[in-house]
Amino acid sequence: MKRNIINVNKQGKKYFFGVTFPQIINAFFLINYLTGMNPTKETYCFRCMVAEVGSVRSHQKGKTTYVYLSGNAYEYSYMTRSFFIDYKRMLFKNQITYTFERGIFGLKIRKDFEFAFSENCQER
Repeated sequence: MKRNIINVNKQGKKYFFGVTFPQIINAFFLINYLTGMNPTKETYCFRCMVAEVGSVRSHQKGKTTYVYLSGNAYEYSYMTRSFFIDYKRMLFKNQITYTFERGIFGLKIRKDFEFAFSENCQER
């Protein structure tokens, strides 16, 4: 007796891999995010990244919302160190406090962050 848990032939492979499979993966991450527990706070000093954009004729430099954390923390975690916010919220700040939680599937989730100024984070 041949049984398929998910009948791919009925839906079509393009629909399954283009719509259904990504929804299953996103549901996994959503459930993990919504079931976060045991919040922990981590505080780091940071400095902002300067990005260069443009072409051969037009070249500009500007600060971004991507940060370098003290001790090179989360070196390979791009989304932990980048923010989709207005740069003005980070202006004149040099310390960040993250709030992390663990989801039901054991993945670490960044739930919140807060920027502040600290005398201890002055560059020497």
